[in-house]
Parts: sequence; C-alpha cells; structure tokens
Amino acid sequence: MVIHTRSLGQARPGDLATYRWGSLRAFENGRVFAPSEGLLVAYKAGQVSWDGYERRYRLEMEALARRSPDLFLTLLRRPEVTVVCYEASPARCHRRLLADLLARIAGEQSVQVVLDVQ
Repeated sequence: MVIHTRSLGQARPGDLATYRWGSLRAFENGRVFAPSEGLLVAYKAGQVSWDGYERRYRLEMEALARRSPDLFLTLLRRPEVTVVCYEASPARCHRRLLADLLARIAGEQSVQVVLDVQ
C-alpha cells in the first residue's frame, strides 16, 4: 500500500482531509485524525513548541488507535491513501506524523508500505 501526504493545494477529490477547520469540499472526511482543537490552538499561539506538538499529537493518535483501531486498519486495507492538510511543507505538519503512525501500524499488521511524503 502507498501512503501519500499532500498540502491542500495539491489535493484531489477523494483524498482524506485531516485538518480541523475549513471546508472539506470534495474530500473524504478524516477530521478524526486532525489534532485536537486545544493542541492546534496552543501550537498556533506559540504556547507549545513543535517538539511538544509532535509529542502530544502522537499521544492523541495512539490513544485513538487503541480506542478505535478499525479507523486505522480500514485505511490500511486500501491500495493507497492520501492524507491532506493545510501546511505547505510536511516538515512541521501532522500529516507526516499520521503517515508515520500508519506505516508503523501497517508494519505490525505485516502490510508493506511505501511512504510518499510531500
């Protein structure tokens, strides 16, 4: 399976929109994978560093994976999934963190993954 990450400007209809705010337009609703509103607001306000954001987002997603593993496993059954967010670069964007987590879960399920992070 292939996991792509894209900014909103590169997204195509049917891609998995994982951002907290804004229109989903023609995208699949993936807001369950967005950072919590509290975390996002704190990060945007400069109250949380990138390292803190990354750590807290991973904890949020790991908790979600424990509560609702089928959300992740359903994505991993697809031949490919494209995770979309607003940030132009994946370097400081949760879509890269989500792709990494999906790849880790895939490995635990013996699913081969190719990451295409953009």
